[in-house]
Amino acid sequence: MKKRKRISLLLVLALLLTVLSACNGKSNDAGASNSPNGSPASTVTSSLGQSSEASGGNKEPAASDGGPFSKYETPITLTSTLATQGWATFPAGETWDNDNIWHKLIRETLGIDVKWAWQVDGSQYFNKVNLTISSSDLPDVMMVNKQQLNQLVEADMVEDMTQAFDQYAMPFLKEQVKSSLLSAQKTALYNGKLMAIPEYAGDPRDSALTLYIRTDWLANVGLPEPKTLDELIQTAEAFAKKDPDGDKKADTYGLGLLPVYTGGGSLTGFLNGYHAYPAIWVPDSSGQLSYSSTLPEMKTALGRLQQMYKDGLLDKEFGTKDFNRLKEDVIAEKVGMFYATVSESATILGEAMKKNPKALWKALPLVSIDGQPARPSVPITGGAFFVVKKGYAHPEAVLKIMNLFVTKVYGEDGAGKGADSNYAWKDNGKYAVFPQSPVQAYVKDFNYEAVRDALKNNDGSQLPENLKKTYDLVKSTDGTEVNEGKWQQWWIYQTDISPFEVRVNYQKDPNFTIVDSFYGGSTKTMDEKAATLSTMELETFVKIIMNAAPLDDFDKYVSNWRKLGGDQITKEVNDWYAKNK
Repeated sequence: MKKRKRISLLLVLALLLTVLSACNGKSNDAGASNSPNGSPASTVTSSLGQSSEASGGNKEPAASDGGPFSKYETPITLTSTLATQGWATFPAGETWDNDNIWHKLIRETLGIDVKWAWQVDGSQYFNKVNLTISSSDLPDVMMVNKQQLNQLVEADMVEDMTQAFDQYAMPFLKEQVKSSLLSAQKTALYNGKLMAIPEYAGDPRDSALTLYIRTDWLANVGLPEPKTLDELIQTAEAFAKKDPDGDKKADTYGLGLLPVYTGGGSLTGFLNGYHAYPAIWVPDSSGQLSYSSTLPEMKTALGRLQQMYKDGLLDKEFGTKDFNRLKEDVIAEKVGMFYATVSESATILGEAMKKNPKALWKALPLVSIDGQPARPSVPITGGAFFVVKKGYAHPEAVLKIMNLFVTKVYGEDGAGKGADSNYAWKDNGKYAVFPQSPVQAYVKDFNYEAVRDALKNNDGSQLPENLKKTYDLVKSTDGTEVNEGKWQQWWIYQTDISPFEVRVNYQKDPNFTIVDSFYGGSTKTMDEKAATLSTMELETFVKIIMNAAPLDDFDKYVSNWRKLGGDQITKEVNDWYAKNK
């Protein structure tokens, strides 16, 4: 459940930074959570019909044609489930129930009448799904996690979605699946069959970390932008000991880090500089997958962090800090350097600029300890899937709704054609309405590049209306207006300092980012042991960094990890890898 909450937050942040920019000049990380080749299937309709009849005599889809947005001539009903979100609020008259903006759009555009089989608070959602599976009384469509998908596939309770995807997925979605969403699509494959439609949760590379730094502080301490990890540590020492804010007080520290692997303040950006990739599986020299947190590079990186802590370059309360406290430190100008995803340009720096509009922030790529570039590592995003009950006559309805969601939130193509930001956020971002859709998908967002290129050419005339608003707002400001989201938008589109530009450069080489090579969900021993092993890992690493344990305790951790289930997990992961690589 914690993973699901983190993914949901990243998605909200990503929408705030990109989709919301179309509403009011605001923009995810966010951020969370990829393969059929997308070739057309000429026999889809008859195949679906045969499958439905074999499962209970349901009739074939009542669509006027087999296209991605075809409307059913005779309206159909689709029952589904809903995880309500306590943070989401709606305009007057809008509710989670059937009369909201998304349900109306789906009815009017596709001829699908969505009915909730049940709804429950998001924190309890997957528990409720477990009860539903146990009852064998499934709705037509339901969002499940990977373990639940495994169970449903094994019990033959859900439809094979291979042909439905081939015929009904819109071209833009197929293009994304072939590239940035390939890993998510693979998580739903069983013996070559697509047994669910992933929620996708965006390009995993979108959650890659960036280094944020106060360039005015650099000027104050007389240092250039760090190009190596050694230079970063030199900068951290200057930020901690040379009064970078000029207040003649020893009230700053060097690098903002938290005891986490993802999001703002993450350790991962520093570890990646040592070519260490925490909590993911990577191929080793023998062609097998190894758990990267146990490899020698991790020990070396932890040793350097331990020395930084001894030298006073990290907050002495490192081990107990969380994201909110880091944000408070940035706003209070106690720290001028930290790692984060692009989303934090809104959640941290937007607030920091209100406190000090003269601060100068810049996003930099990760820096390395040697001549090899630092490659950002990212976990597989997602973990949620839409399954269709075995025998439901209209499995393609899931794709049609997903197509509609992608079009309204992102557009029909990489230029944002057809996007309508009112279906993501209403009233200048006051209301988040995208969670009302029964089927959602988070794909690679090209909005930044479209607006950036228009600004570069000084011509926004070819942009769709929602992106034209962003273009006009950026053109209307010079970075001195820190309220109403104007600074964030100005900053995002200044390519020499933008975190989005750093991310684009990361993604020029599709193999540059290190993506978790294990996308099989969870093995039997992982289900039993992973939580304990993860706790042991982070506790050991935090103690080492804070000099509460010797560096050689890393070797004890590796030994214990192997004995307490790690060796068996490694075997299970590699058994899976042999079949799926």
